[in-house]
Parts: sequence; structure tokens; C-alpha cells
Amino acid sequence: MSRFPRLLFGVVLLLALAPAQADDLTGADKLVCAAMTVVVCWEDGECEEGTPSELNVPQFIEIDLKQKRLSTTKASGENRSTPIASLTRAEGEIVLQGQEAGRAFSFVISEETGRASVAVARNGLSVAVFGACTPAPR
Repeated sequence: MSRFPRLLFGVVLLLALAPAQADDLTGADKLVCAAMTVVVCWEDGECEEGTPSELNVPQFIEIDLKQKRLSTTKASGENRSTPIASLTRAEGEIVLQGQEAGRAFSFVISEETGRASVAVARNGLSVAVFGACTPAPR
């Protein structure tokens, strides 16, 4: 069993980037992001790479840029939500940051490709997530 504890949605919010295809996000206010690869590292230098399900990270995250909120999808059954403290949209990138329950997270999402890189940190643990985002259906 992995030493990786249940991540706060914010961590999962670590959904983002891999060489996956995604959509142009220019002007989109709501996104759905899918995690492809997750890497967890502990302060002792040990790291583990795996799929979101193997490392207890939500496969999909909904991002509401207007409401500044990250949420798990209804289908996940997890019903988790985390506020976004900082949101910047500049030079073709969407950058989200926040913190909750002793965890800090950052997302960098390309508006042109939808590719995303996510980092989550807490005391003694760091998580990187790579995935892709697409505009949420209306």
C-alpha cells in the first residue's frame, strides 16, 4: 500500500498535463481537467509514480474560473471543493494557486493546448500532476 495519504481535493487539483490532446481554452470560464500522471515524493527522497487511482488522486477536476473554485466531478462521488486564492490569466497561461488544510497548490494551464501542470505541497510531501483540460460543457 502506498504511503501516499488521501489528498485534499486541492491536491488533486493537481490535475494537469501530459502529452495528451486537449482543447483551446481561450475565453473559457469553466474547465474540466483530467489527471494523466502523478508523481509523489517524500522528504526522505523516495518517490512513487502512478495513475491517479493508484495514488488516490481524483481523475477529473472541474475548475470554475469566475467563482474561483476547484471541485471534484459528481461522478467521482467525492464531493470535494477548494477555493482558488489567486488566479492570473496572462501570456496564454492560466495560473491558479491556493492553500487548504496544510496543503498549497499551483496549476499552470496552457490556454492554447489545454495542457496542465499541477504541484501540491505539504509538510514532508510533494506531488506533481500532469494532465489536460477542456472547456466544460454548458
